[in-house]
Amino acid sequence: MQKTFFIKAVGILSLILLMTWAIAYINDIILERQHRNDQVKFDIAKSSAGEQTIIGPILVVPYVEEYTETITENNIQKIKQKRDKRVAYFMPERSALEGGFSNAYKKLGIYKALMYQFGGNIQGHFNLPANLGLTPLDAKGVLTIQPAYIAIGISDPRGISQKPNLRFLHQDYRLEQGSQVKTLGNGIHAPIGVLKQGAAQKIPFELSFNLMGMEKFNYIPIAEDNAIHLQSSWQHPHFSGSFLPVHKTNSNGFDAQWSVSSLASNNQALFYNNLDHSGTQNLEALTIGFVEPINVYSQADRATKYGLLFIGLTFIGFYLFEVLKQLRIHPAQYTLVGLAMALFYLLLISFAEHIGFAWAYILASTACVLLLGYYLSHVLHSTHHGFIFASLLTALYGALFGILASEDNALLMGSVLVFGLLSLAMIMTRKIDWYHISQKSDPTLVRTHNEVTV
Repeated sequence: MQKTFFIKAVGILSLILLMTWAIAYINDIILERQHRNDQVKFDIAKSSAGEQTIIGPILVVPYVEEYTETITENNIQKIKQKRDKRVAYFMPERSALEGGFSNAYKKLGIYKALMYQFGGNIQGHFNLPANLGLTPLDAKGVLTIQPAYIAIGISDPRGISQKPNLRFLHQDYRLEQGSQVKTLGNGIHAPIGVLKQGAAQKIPFELSFNLMGMEKFNYIPIAEDNAIHLQSSWQHPHFSGSFLPVHKTNSNGFDAQWSVSSLASNNQALFYNNLDHSGTQNLEALTIGFVEPINVYSQADRATKYGLLFIGLTFIGFYLFEVLKQLRIHPAQYTLVGLAMALFYLLLISFAEHIGFAWAYILASTACVLLLGYYLSHVLHSTHHGFIFASLLTALYGALFGILASEDNALLMGSVLVFGLLSLAMIMTRKIDWYHISQKSDPTLVRTHNEVTV
């Protein structure tokens, strides 16, 4: 192999690696901007409301039990009076959550966070057994029922935008701060007084509320029978958690329904097992994530993954022109073209933060294609050749945008693109005698076995 051919190949490879380092540096800038955007979201959540989790309502009945206990001290039996405070918890027999979401962005400088406003109500009833199902430990024990209250867990009560309304046993009750139940964490509660004892009771309830949150809405079904029906005009929901809905999504938004039985959920058992722990982290929830259709930072980060492919293909195309058209292209010209293609990604994220990803992509790719088309017209000594390269770059940028826009099929489309480009390169160079090229002292003076056919 001739020394000049080897030096040329090593030089092109070195330039590709250098441009890859430049793209990696730009990618670090993109990730830093994404981190800054996440920090701004955290700041917005601190000043307004973050992700919301709702659980309840739960009927809480405190009571005092007085009884006697026989103890032995110094071999002498004594009867001691005991007085213990206890709490009984009652889950709804049926609970139906129904409501809708509206969405808007909250901005802080050039950064923004997706917020939602939820308006809905929870209806259902409690089935209370006779005497609330409470019996003293011994026949002489006395139970004293204390004022009960309804507890609702809301992870970030700052998001309560209007005064909630609770109707219990056909009466309206005032809601106060704090869930008063450690397991529920933050929330609200409504004192309802001392419940009547005696026969079994079926007590209806209805809770209406408006709640603001950020990006995710979680609901923990706690009743024996749970029905959930939620709607929104947002077209890009992400359903996750322990329970998936039957839903329809179209241009008008989504309409989702869940039906969860206590037989399919461990929430009631988990609730009782976690009475000494704060928070609902261990409970099973259904989740709606309000996903941005195009996240400029993740899209730009994905775009940089194809930087090596783009620059490598361009440099290979240059070399093919050298071989097939007997042109000489200086390493400095390779370098300038590579830098222009690397700067595309910096332009992309810079514009995307202000005008959105799609328009930023169009603007950045158009600027790069026009610049490279003009420059290559002079480098290749032909306006026609410059136009051909500009057209090929336009096709490449268009294909990349299609890959980035199609999140579900990105891997498939990317694989097909790479295979197609490799096939094209192999077809174009199928008759080139590479041994003959390496033996020429001047790599631009190339002959094939017969005649090069492109």
